[in-house]
Formats: sequence, structure tokens, C-alpha cells
Amino acid sequence: MCTVVVSLEPDSAWPVVLLGLRDEAVDRPWDSPGAWWPELPGVRGVRDREAGGAWLAVDDASSRAAVVLNRHEQVAEPEGGYTTRGVLPLEAVSGRTRAQEPTTRAFNLVTASPDGIRFTSWDGRTLASHDLRPGVHMITHEGPDVATVPRELRWLPRFREAFRPEVAPAPDAAPSGVAPASSAGDDAGSWTPWLDVLRESSSLPTDDDEALFRSDEVDGHRYASLSVSLLALRPGEVVLRHARLPHPGHLEGPLDWQ
Repeated sequence: MCTVVVSLEPDSAWPVVLLGLRDEAVDRPWDSPGAWWPELPGVRGVRDREAGGAWLAVDDASSRAAVVLNRHEQVAEPEGGYTTRGVLPLEAVSGRTRAQEPTTRAFNLVTASPDGIRFTSWDGRTLASHDLRPGVHMITHEGPDVATVPRELRWLPRFREAFRPEVAPAPDAAPSGVAPASSAGDDAGSWTPWLDVLRESSSLPTDDDEALFRSDEVDGHRYASLSVSLLALRPGEVVLRHARLPHPGHLEGPLDWQ
């Protein structure tokens, strides 16, 4: 259910900028970004308390970032049980790769550095990777820029039309009101245009196929959009801002950025 918008512009002051909207079971405990893994110095991320992994992780020394999204395919449980998908961002930013076939459920993994962005998918049968071209991309459960996914079809053009962020996200990055993306003036190059598109999308019901902010019941568990992350990468520097949604699945009022 998660949604990631990412832009690669190699000649920009910040070659990689990313907006991530995290969806998860509302009763699954988690922690805002922090250095939760002492065995991985310099690594920070959004920690899943239940399994100990990360949804999104960054490594300050290498200027790497990674975020994992669930896919819908059913994967046969390996001998010894599944490995949590939360290990994938931690391994990616630490420069570690697995030689063997994944032992996780199906996933999409976005790995970024100032040199580029790599997309990796595992559907239970095939592990595939490719580099994303410069430009703005949207990634969901199906992958990047998939026109058959209604929310990608509707909102990817809007993010591409909006001014790309060209600065690090500030703690007070979010505008307080719902407005269309700005077209000129002081907002050019800031995060305001992308955040305005995000807020514009919040007017849709959470069960609308085009909605970015979601809330669903699956097997008696409620899954919803829980937080928003803003990320900027350049050589030697990573800036990450994060805000919990006060009402899971809904964006109402200003966000409390950390």
C-alpha cells in the first residue's frame, strides 16, 4: 500500500529527493527515525518494533537511503520461516547484499545514493533490478510508473508538473492548508509544491483507488497511511524529515515534522 515519489537529477544540488507515504497495520508498533541499530553505526531509520527491521533507512557516512514496499504476491514460506522485509533497507544502506534467493515475502526495494536510484523487486519467483532514469517516478506495490495503478496514473503527472524540491527539507516544510501545487514565486525549488500535491490528494476518500492516503480492512486488521517522510541526498549529506499522521489514513491540519 505504501507510496514513494522520488526524483533523480544528477546535476542538482540535491541529486535525489524522495517523499514517502508509509502504510502499515495501525496496531503494529513502530518508532520514528533514529539510530536504533547499534551494530550499524551511522544508520538511522523508521524501526518496526515487532520484527526489528526498518521501513526506511539511511546511512549518513555513505549518503545511501533505502525504502521497502510490500507486494501482493504470495510467496511460499521457506524452511525456517520468513525473514522480515525490514532487513532489506538496513542491508542496502550498509552495502551488504544477499547472494542467495530472498527468504522474505514479496517486496519492492528502492535504493538511492547521489549517483543513482535502483529498483529491485521480488515476487516469489524472480528477483529483478534496474536503475531508474533521471526524472520523477512514483513507486507503489506494482512498481515504478505503472499506469494500471490508479493512484500512479492520477498523481504521477501532478508530481512531475510541480516544481521539484531543490533544497533540503526544513523542519517546518509542510504548508498548513490544502492547496493546489504552486506554480511560481518563492515556492519554486522548495518542498511546498510536492506537499501541496500530497494535500490535494487527501481530499479523496481513503477507499478510493486513486487515493494516496489509505485505510483498509484486511483479515480483521486495519491498515492505513501512518506517516510521511521527506529525504534529500547529496555527497556527504543526508537530510531526513518525518511526521506521524495524527489520524491514520487521513491528512488533517499541519504536520509535526521531526
